[in-house]
Amino acid sequence: MKNIYIHFRSTALISFLVVVPFMILELVGRRTFNEDFPFPLFGILWLLSAVFISILMPIVRNMRAGIRIATNPVFLLSSVVFLVSLAWQWGSWAIDQMPCFLGVPNCD
Repeated sequence: MKNIYIHFRSTALISFLVVVPFMILELVGRRTFNEDFPFPLFGILWLLSAVFISILMPIVRNMRAGIRIATNPVFLLSSVVFLVSLAWQWGSWAIDQMPCFLGVPNCD
């Protein structure tokens, strides 16, 4: 049970560190506008990166332990496909919101 807690804590921390630069850009670039902070956007970005890391960590752990990648190819292929789709979704959200992060007025 303690291992699951450590895994969740490290996943949450790494995901937070991935999203923090965009939060800082948002705060600095849009502080002169009279708008609310977009908590749902950063929540979704954090959740996508947390799921990505949660799926990636067991794969990396198995590789470091010396377990062959070809041991379970169906699991590996489905994980890679899902990781690529998560990365694509995260990147599309970040690219779509980049003008907002940089302080462009009427960016939506």
